[in-house]
Amino acid sequence: MPMQLMLDDESGIPIPLDDFAREAWAVQLGRAEAAQGVEQLCERLAECFATSLAGVLDADLQLPSEAQVRYATDISRNLGIALPAEVLRFRGAMYEFLERFAEAHRSRRRSQARDGG
Repeated sequence: MPMQLMLDDESGIPIPLDDFAREAWAVQLGRAEAAQGVEQLCERLAECFATSLAGVLDADLQLPSEAQVRYATDISRNLGIALPAEVLRFRGAMYEFLERFAEAHRSRRRSQARDGG
């Protein structure tokens, strides 16, 4: 039986498994059933899938890095501007925010350093 990732009730994506992977999965599932651990196996599979899915997303849909979030937060505080939620969720929105405000932030920091404050 071929594996398929179901997207909704009507459509899915076939998962191409070679004979070895299909056989190994059957053994793994059998072990889980024997140990009454099917739920744990499903949780492991779901976590693995979620991690893999994140790696397939376009770059602009990835999460921003921790360094980007810290820098954007610093910019927001320094310039007294709101930090939109989308900026914290998507790398593309983060990039646009940083492109838009980073120079003003640097200028203000230089000015504050000159003025002693």
